[in-house]
Amino acid sequence: MSTPVPNTAVTIEIAHEDPHYLVVNKSGGRVVQPGLGHQDDALLNGLLASRYGPELRKVGARRDFGVVHRLDRDTSGALLVARTAAGYEGLRSAFTERRVEKDYLALVDSVPTSPSGRVDLPLREVERAGVRLAVPDPAGQPAYTAWRQVAAGAEHALLACRISTGRLHQIRVHLTEGVGVRILGDRVYRVDEPPDTSSKAMRLADPMHLHAWRLGFPHPVTDRPEQHRIDPPRSFLSAMASCGLQPNVAN
Repeated sequence: MSTPVPNTAVTIEIAHEDPHYLVVNKSGGRVVQPGLGHQDDALLNGLLASRYGPELRKVGARRDFGVVHRLDRDTSGALLVARTAAGYEGLRSAFTERRVEKDYLALVDSVPTSPSGRVDLPLREVERAGVRLAVPDPAGQPAYTAWRQVAAGAEHALLACRISTGRLHQIRVHLTEGVGVRILGDRVYRVDEPPDTSSKAMRLADPMHLHAWRLGFPHPVTDRPEQHRIDPPRSFLSAMASCGLQPNVAN
Protein backbone atom coordinates (compact mmCIF):
# COMPACT_ATOMS: atom_id res chain seq x y z
CA MET A 1 0.00 0.00 0.00
CA SER A 2 1.29 3.44 -0.89
CA THR A 3 1.02 6.12 1.78
CA PRO A 4 -2.57 7.47 1.80
CA VAL A 5 -3.11 11.20 1.39
CA PRO A 6 -3.62 12.90 4.78
CA ASN A 7 -6.97 14.66 5.04
CA THR A 8 -7.72 17.02 7.93
CA ALA A 9 -11.39 17.12 6.91
CA VAL A 10 -11.88 13.54 8.16
CA THR A 11 -12.91 13.78 11.80
CA ILE A 12 -11.18 11.39 14.21
CA GLU A 13 -12.53 10.51 17.66
CA ILE A 14 -10.13 8.71 19.98
CA ALA A 15 -11.86 6.71 22.74
CA HIS A 16 -8.68 5.43 24.40
CA GLU A 17 -4.98 6.09 24.01
CA ASP A 18 -2.23 3.61 24.98
CA PRO A 19 1.47 3.99 24.13
CA HIS A 20 1.13 1.04 21.74
CA TYR A 21 -2.41 1.36 20.37
CA LEU A 22 -5.48 3.55 19.92
CA VAL A 23 -9.15 2.71 20.25
CA VAL A 24 -10.91 4.82 17.63
CA ASN A 25 -14.65 5.50 17.66
CA LYS A 26 -15.45 4.97 13.99
CA SER A 27 -18.58 6.64 12.68
CA GLY A 28 -21.04 4.76 10.52
CA GLY A 29 -20.69 5.48 6.80
CA ARG A 30 -16.90 5.88 6.95
CA VAL A 31 -14.60 3.35 5.27
CA VAL A 32 -11.49 2.39 7.26
CA GLN A 33 -8.87 2.29 4.49
CA PRO A 34 -8.67 4.09 1.15
CA GLY A 35 -10.03 2.17 -1.83
CA LEU A 36 -12.11 2.55 -4.95
CA GLY A 37 -14.24 5.66 -4.60
CA HIS A 38 -12.66 6.54 -1.24
CA GLN A 39 -9.08 7.53 -2.00
CA ASP A 40 -8.95 10.48 0.40
CA ASP A 41 -11.96 10.27 2.75
CA ALA A 42 -11.20 7.06 4.67
CA LEU A 43 -10.57 6.94 8.41
CA LEU A 44 -6.89 6.29 7.74
CA ASN A 45 -6.65 9.51 5.72
CA GLY A 46 -7.81 11.36 8.81
CA LEU A 47 -5.49 9.48 11.16
CA LEU A 48 -2.48 10.31 9.00
CA ALA A 49 -3.44 13.99 9.14
CA SER A 50 -3.73 13.89 12.95
CA ARG A 51 -0.99 14.13 15.55
CA TYR A 52 -0.67 10.35 15.30
CA GLY A 53 0.37 10.56 11.66
CA PRO A 54 4.15 10.44 12.21
CA GLU A 55 3.80 7.32 14.40
CA LEU A 56 1.60 5.55 11.85
CA ARG A 57 3.99 6.36 9.01
CA LYS A 58 6.76 4.82 11.09
CA VAL A 59 4.66 1.67 11.59
CA GLY A 60 4.63 1.65 7.80
CA ALA A 61 2.82 0.31 4.77
CA ARG A 62 3.91 -3.28 5.47
CA ARG A 63 1.86 -3.11 8.65
CA ASP A 64 -1.05 -1.23 7.03
CA PHE A 65 -0.07 1.98 8.86
CA GLY A 66 -1.33 0.44 12.10
CA VAL A 67 -4.78 -0.73 10.97
CA VAL A 68 -5.11 -4.06 12.76
CA HIS A 69 -8.67 -4.96 11.74
CA ARG A 70 -11.59 -3.40 9.92
CA LEU A 71 -15.23 -2.54 10.36
CA ASP A 72 -17.73 -2.44 7.51
CA ARG A 73 -18.35 1.05 6.15
CA ASP A 74 -21.82 1.29 7.70
CA THR A 75 -20.83 -0.16 11.09
CA SER A 76 -19.94 2.24 13.89
CA GLY A 77 -17.84 1.72 17.00
CA ALA A 78 -14.57 0.45 18.40
CA LEU A 79 -11.62 0.03 16.04
CA LEU A 80 -8.07 -0.84 17.08
CA VAL A 81 -5.10 0.96 15.49
CA ALA A 82 -1.50 0.19 16.45
CA ARG A 83 0.85 3.07 17.22
CA THR A 84 4.05 1.00 17.22
CA ALA A 85 5.43 -1.99 15.35
CA ALA A 86 5.36 -4.02 18.58
CA GLY A 87 1.75 -3.00 19.11
CA TYR A 88 0.80 -4.08 15.63
CA GLU A 89 2.52 -7.46 15.83
CA GLY A 90 1.04 -8.20 19.25
CA LEU A 91 -2.49 -7.24 18.25
CA ARG A 92 -2.30 -9.12 14.95
CA SER A 93 -1.21 -12.23 16.84
CA ALA A 94 -4.15 -11.85 19.22
CA PHE A 95 -6.58 -11.66 16.28
CA THR A 96 -4.97 -14.61 14.52
CA GLU A 97 -5.11 -16.71 17.70
CA ARG A 98 -8.74 -15.63 18.30
CA ARG A 99 -7.89 -14.08 21.64
CA VAL A 100 -9.93 -10.96 20.86
CA GLU A 101 -13.52 -10.72 22.12
CA LYS A 102 -15.58 -8.64 19.69
CA ASP A 103 -19.03 -7.64 20.91
CA TYR A 104 -21.60 -5.83 18.79
CA LEU A 105 -25.07 -4.41 19.33
CA ALA A 106 -27.66 -4.85 16.58
CA LEU A 107 -31.11 -3.29 16.42
CA VAL A 108 -33.27 -5.68 14.38
CA ASP A 109 -36.65 -5.53 12.69
CA SER A 110 -38.36 -8.42 14.51
CA VAL A 111 -38.12 -10.45 17.71
CA PRO A 112 -36.24 -13.77 17.38
CA THR A 113 -38.10 -16.95 18.26
CA SER A 114 -35.38 -17.84 20.81
CA PRO A 115 -33.73 -15.63 23.43
CA SER A 116 -30.21 -16.62 22.34
CA GLY A 117 -28.34 -18.83 19.94
CA ARG A 118 -25.26 -19.45 17.85
CA VAL A 119 -24.90 -19.35 14.08
CA ASP A 120 -22.29 -21.59 12.47
CA LEU A 121 -22.54 -20.75 8.79
CA PRO A 122 -19.51 -20.66 6.45
CA LEU A 123 -19.34 -17.61 4.20
CA ARG A 124 -17.86 -16.91 0.78
CA GLU A 125 -17.13 -13.51 -0.70
CA VAL A 126 -18.57 -12.71 -4.13
CA GLU A 127 -18.72 -9.62 -6.31
CA ARG A 128 -22.00 -8.44 -7.79
CA ALA A 129 -22.37 -5.23 -9.75
CA GLY A 130 -18.94 -4.17 -8.51
CA VAL A 131 -19.88 -4.68 -4.85
CA ARG A 132 -18.26 -7.25 -2.55
CA LEU A 133 -20.82 -9.33 -0.66
CA ALA A 134 -20.87 -12.41 1.55
CA VAL A 135 -23.04 -15.43 0.81
CA PRO A 136 -23.52 -18.69 2.72
CA ASP A 137 -21.51 -21.53 1.22
CA PRO A 138 -20.67 -24.90 2.85
CA ALA A 139 -17.26 -24.66 1.15
CA GLY A 140 -16.69 -21.09 2.36
CA GLN A 141 -14.62 -19.81 5.28
CA PRO A 142 -15.76 -20.82 8.80
CA ALA A 143 -17.78 -18.12 10.56
CA TYR A 144 -19.32 -18.18 14.05
CA THR A 145 -21.66 -15.71 15.73
CA ALA A 146 -23.13 -16.06 19.22
CA TRP A 147 -26.08 -13.82 19.97
CA ARG A 148 -28.50 -13.04 22.79
CA GLN A 149 -31.55 -10.86 23.10
CA VAL A 150 -30.96 -7.83 25.31
CA ALA A 151 -34.31 -6.10 24.94
CA ALA A 152 -37.49 -6.69 22.97
CA GLY A 153 -40.59 -4.71 22.08
CA ALA A 154 -43.68 -5.54 20.10
CA GLU A 155 -41.89 -5.57 16.74
CA HIS A 156 -38.17 -4.96 17.32
CA ALA A 157 -35.32 -6.29 19.42
CA LEU A 158 -31.82 -5.35 20.52
CA LEU A 159 -29.31 -8.17 20.16
CA ALA A 160 -25.79 -8.49 21.56
CA CYS A 161 -23.56 -10.45 19.19
CA ARG A 162 -20.09 -11.87 19.76
CA ILE A 163 -18.04 -13.06 16.81
CA SER A 164 -14.99 -15.28 17.02
CA THR A 165 -14.27 -14.83 13.31
CA GLY A 166 -14.26 -11.64 11.26
CA ARG A 167 -15.69 -12.38 7.84
CA LEU A 168 -17.07 -9.73 5.51
CA HIS A 169 -20.58 -8.67 6.64
CA GLN A 170 -20.64 -11.66 8.99
CA ILE A 171 -23.20 -10.46 11.53
CA ARG A 172 -25.48 -9.06 8.82
CA VAL A 173 -25.57 -12.36 6.93
CA HIS A 174 -25.74 -14.57 10.04
CA LEU A 175 -28.66 -12.67 11.55
CA THR A 176 -30.53 -12.72 8.25
CA GLU A 177 -29.83 -16.32 7.27
CA GLY A 178 -29.41 -17.95 10.66
CA VAL A 179 -31.80 -16.04 12.92
CA GLY A 180 -34.34 -14.66 10.44
CA VAL A 181 -34.04 -10.99 11.41
CA ARG A 182 -32.65 -7.96 9.59
CA ILE A 183 -30.58 -5.14 11.05
CA LEU A 184 -32.47 -1.86 10.77
CA GLY A 185 -30.98 0.32 8.06
CA ASP A 186 -29.47 -2.60 6.15
CA ARG A 187 -31.00 -2.56 2.68
CA VAL A 188 -28.55 -5.08 1.21
CA TYR A 189 -29.13 -8.25 3.23
CA ARG A 190 -32.82 -8.98 3.60
CA VAL A 191 -34.72 -11.92 5.06
CA ASP A 192 -35.95 -14.37 2.38
CA GLU A 193 -34.56 -12.17 -0.40
CA PRO A 194 -31.18 -12.07 -2.17
CA PRO A 195 -28.77 -9.20 -1.45
CA ASP A 196 -29.82 -6.00 -3.19
CA THR A 197 -26.80 -4.44 -4.88
CA SER A 198 -28.66 -1.72 -6.76
CA SER A 199 -27.20 1.76 -6.54
CA LYS A 200 -30.25 2.87 -4.58
CA ALA A 201 -29.76 0.15 -1.96
CA MET A 202 -26.06 0.87 -1.63
CA ARG A 203 -26.71 4.56 -0.92
CA LEU A 204 -28.24 4.17 2.51
CA ALA A 205 -30.50 7.09 3.43
CA ASP A 206 -30.52 6.09 7.12
CA PRO A 207 -27.70 4.70 9.25
CA MET A 208 -27.40 0.96 9.70
CA HIS A 209 -27.85 0.14 13.38
CA LEU A 210 -24.91 -2.20 13.94
CA HIS A 211 -22.37 -0.99 16.49
CA ALA A 212 -19.01 -2.45 17.55
CA TRP A 213 -19.64 -1.98 21.23
CA ARG A 214 -16.87 -3.71 23.15
CA LEU A 215 -13.38 -5.13 22.56
CA GLY A 216 -11.49 -7.42 24.92
CA PHE A 217 -7.92 -8.48 24.16
CA PRO A 218 -4.48 -9.04 25.70
CA HIS A 219 -2.25 -5.99 25.73
CA PRO A 220 0.09 -6.34 22.75
CA VAL A 221 3.24 -5.88 24.84
CA THR A 222 2.44 -6.73 28.48
CA ASP A 223 -0.28 -9.36 27.76
CA ARG A 224 -2.48 -7.94 30.53
CA PRO A 225 -6.23 -8.14 29.87
CA GLU A 226 -7.68 -5.04 28.23
CA GLN A 227 -11.31 -4.17 27.67
CA HIS A 228 -12.74 -1.09 26.00
CA ARG A 229 -16.35 -0.12 25.45
CA ILE A 230 -17.94 2.55 23.27
CA ASP A 231 -21.64 3.26 23.67
CA PRO A 232 -23.76 3.50 20.50
CA PRO A 233 -24.15 6.83 18.71
CA ARG A 234 -27.11 9.11 19.28
CA SER A 235 -28.83 7.91 16.10
CA PHE A 236 -28.76 4.33 17.40
CA LEU A 237 -30.21 5.31 20.78
CA SER A 238 -32.89 7.43 19.11
CA ALA A 239 -33.88 4.49 16.91
CA MET A 240 -34.12 2.28 20.00
CA ALA A 241 -36.44 4.77 21.66
CA SER A 242 -38.56 4.95 18.50
CA CYS A 243 -38.88 1.17 18.62
CA GLY A 244 -40.07 1.32 22.24
CA LEU A 245 -36.84 -0.08 23.65
CA GLN A 246 -35.04 1.26 26.68
CA PRO A 247 -31.83 3.04 25.62
CA ASN A 248 -29.76 1.11 28.17
CA VAL A 249 -26.75 -0.68 26.73
CA ALA A 250 -26.23 -4.29 27.80
CA ASN A 251 -23.71 -5.33 30.42
